[in-house]
Amino acid sequence: MEKFFNIKCRASGLVPNVVVLVATVRALKMHGGGPSVTAGVPLKKEYTEENIQLVADGCCNLQKQIQIAQLFGVPVVVALNVFKTDTRAEIDLVCELAKRAGAFDAVPCYHWSAGGKGSVDLARAVRDAANKRSRFQFLYDVQ
Repeated sequence: MEKFFNIKCRASGLVPNVVVLVATVRALKMHGGGPSVTAGVPLKKEYTEENIQLVADGCCNLQKQIQIAQLFGVPVVVALNVFKTDTRAEIDLVCELAKRAGAFDAVPCYHWSAGGKGSVDLARAVRDAANKRSRFQFLYDVQ
């Protein structure tokens, strides 16, 4: 996002209307101190069972990303890609903490299991955020 804003937007004159920040419960658990994940090795129970503390601890990373986007003056929609091992409590916690951190909206997305129908709420949230007036600004002068 920062490279796009700082380089592409300067060179092209493009101005973003919204940032879609994609997250998963598993990634947040990893950021929260969960064990390493290795390709080809079954996931540890921390990733297949509810673990609210790991999710909460990992949300500091998500909150920082929201804050960075807000510095640019662009509304943020968090798209939480939901998988079958994610629990309702974990999903609700991520969405609540994202909104509390200043996200315009945080939406559970079920396209993994329901196809396009599983992202309709995300599309609506992005539309609503994009219709909000963006106050996009560069964070530094290139001179």
